[in-house]
Amino acid sequence: MKYLLPRTQTLRVTFSSLCFMLVVLSLLITGCAGSGRPQYNVENYLLSYEAPSWKNLDLLAVSVKFNRFSIAAAYNSTNMIFRSDAYSLDSFNYSRWAVNPADMVADSLLRDMRGSGLFGAIFSRSEGDEGRFVISGGIEEFYLRIDKSNKTAVISITISMKDTQGKETGKVMMFQKKYVREELLQESSPRGYCEAASKAMLVISRQIVNDIYAVIKTTAQSTTSHP
Repeated sequence: MKYLLPRTQTLRVTFSSLCFMLVVLSLLITGCAGSGRPQYNVENYLLSYEAPSWKNLDLLAVSVKFNRFSIAAAYNSTNMIFRSDAYSLDSFNYSRWAVNPADMVADSLLRDMRGSGLFGAIFSRSEGDEGRFVISGGIEEFYLRIDKSNKTAVISITISMKDTQGKETGKVMMFQKKYVREELLQESSPRGYCEAASKAMLVISRQIVNDIYAVIKTTAQSTTSHP
């Protein structure tokens, strides 16, 4: 004859078993989480360099507007891209650009043009003001090239500029030019890549501002001479 537990005692046993199972399950979950891969902090980088300066150049009383720059699809992200051959690309796992390279390059050039003191007014893409001269840009290449012996930051940018008053003279497009700069890394790391890219951008920025200044000055003088 089987001995039957009272109903209340049966419930107590069932409840105790359930609590024990929950405790064991909680310990297992905690153990799995603790034994997983460690968490890594993602480092974010920005181009940084001392803005170039110009001397003995006259202020041009003109307004310049920046359009938003475009970028090739392969580099259209905050990934820090590197390439070891012509057919493949990869990126660092725990290092990123703080913003998209297209915006980062445009913001650097905008800062340099404003700081140059060569132009009457410079408007960013987000400002509602319009400018007589409109600058557009496209990032064609922005990556770290890894060779057998060297690592090189590569930046390739195409800049174009239009004159909104060009319809009167029959010449809207002022110029379009490609700028390419390569800079060897002094330190083999994402930070070293950022430093090399910053040096490359400094050279490119100076070239772009010089070219824009020369074209606008020639246009302004021509307009003054032939109203």
